[in-house]
Amino acid sequence: MNIRLAVAGLALALAAVSMARADDDFPREGIKGDALNTALRSIGVTVYAPADQPVVLMDSRYVYGGQALAGARGNMVLVQQGGHPCHYTMEFDNAGIKFEFNRSRLVAGPSGVTHPVWTATAQDEKGATLSTVNEGEIRSYSDVPARQFTLTGPGIKRIVFWGDDKAFDGFCNVVVDTTTFYVPS
Repeated sequence: MNIRLAVAGLALALAAVSMARADDDFPREGIKGDALNTALRSIGVTVYAPADQPVVLMDSRYVYGGQALAGARGNMVLVQQGGHPCHYTMEFDNAGIKFEFNRSRLVAGPSGVTHPVWTATAQDEKGATLSTVNEGEIRSYSDVPARQFTLTGPGIKRIVFWGDDKAFDGFCNVVVDTTTFYVPS
């Protein structure tokens, strides 16, 4: 069995939770904190992030005026706000065997596009490292395609995302647009 945590579908669930506007537009400032976790709890996920570095579900059309990135499936992306370095943890109710995610497509504007160095680490229930993926800093004057990454278990209970924008890059951590979490059947 797998649980697809596609953030595009999650946006609809979040809008229904409590943040929907009268005109049904997704909030320009995105959804974070308790509202984000309330929606994620319905699929067995909790996000832990420092208060000054929140993880936000955003419509990519509102991130840097729609000139910096694009999701692989729809416009919804998970972005961590704040300074450097930054980190957050995505914890699962049930242990899994594989976690896949996309780093969003980066769209180069007139001054190019930057994306930070980052690492994602799968951990078991006791915090032991099961697998790690990472990517170096990206600075480009042309668009950078989305890229899929895979973390493997068995026994994945949490994913720790760490990034460092070095007070320069446009994002403090990896921008994620699609995830799939595989749990044993």
